[in-house]
Amino acid sequence: MSNQKVGHTSTLVFDTARNNRALGLDVWFPTSVADGETTTYELLPGISLPSGSAINNVPAIAGPVPLIVWSHGRTGLRQNYSQLCEALARRGFVVAAPDHPGDTLIDWLTGQNADDQTNEIQRLGDISFVINQLLSSAAGLEHLPDTLFDQNRIYVAGHSYGGLTAIVSATGIHDIEPDPRVRAIAGAQAYTRTLPDTIPQRLSVPTLLLVGAGDLTTPPATDADPIWSLIEQQHPRNRRVDLPHGGHQACSDFSLYMELVPTMPDIPQIVLDYLESIAAESPAGFRETW
Repeated sequence: MSNQKVGHTSTLVFDTARNNRALGLDVWFPTSVADGETTTYELLPGISLPSGSAINNVPAIAGPVPLIVWSHGRTGLRQNYSQLCEALARRGFVVAAPDHPGDTLIDWLTGQNADDQTNEIQRLGDISFVINQLLSSAAGLEHLPDTLFDQNRIYVAGHSYGGLTAIVSATGIHDIEPDPRVRAIAGAQAYTRTLPDTIPQRLSVPTLLLVGAGDLTTPPATDADPIWSLIEQQHPRNRRVDLPHGGHQACSDFSLYMELVPTMPDIPQIVLDYLESIAAESPAGFRETW
């Protein structure tokens, strides 16, 4: 299905059970519609980038198809992984990416970020809430009926701190029980060093670790090797894939941002400084070879 067309939609959902916690939610999905309005991703006010191929608000193909809930990294945004999410949708997955309020770029820039334990609890709630919304058609996305989803193939994946989120979605943490609907997980350059050994030892679902040998933020020695030594034999379908030149942002759109954002007019200096901080923690040649 690698040539499948990609649909996209964006919405805002409210979790009434958690003080009307508001989550921005982007969803990518396979569609048979070839033409329409191409998506533009608004990263911050005044900073928008075009999609590679996703078409706005078109009907999805007939289901059932697997669902991936994608969790962004610390200081990230749900749209920071659009190229990866589009590619997964092109291969037959629905990919739903929420923002995690309290741990987004805007929260960190404005000093409204939450502490780690609060973020971890909130992130787990966000994952389960998004699954609930999609499976019940409660998100108000009429072109994504609940019959679209294969409820036996619900997965959670994420980058960096989102990789930690994927792990604990299947193990639980802070007395929060895991979501039993999660059938497999994946962590891309996952941040795991703060997890006690008892957490990964609870993993009972297939687990994929994507590891960047050039990762300076979550180096293999501190964040991949220790957890892999605990889970390698835990499930026959566990896998580790090492990317020889991969940096911490290997799965994100930041290389694209490095190329395009500095050419745009009136970009706030704080945004340019943030991009430079990402570049400083990336392998040599990151800007030129992505």
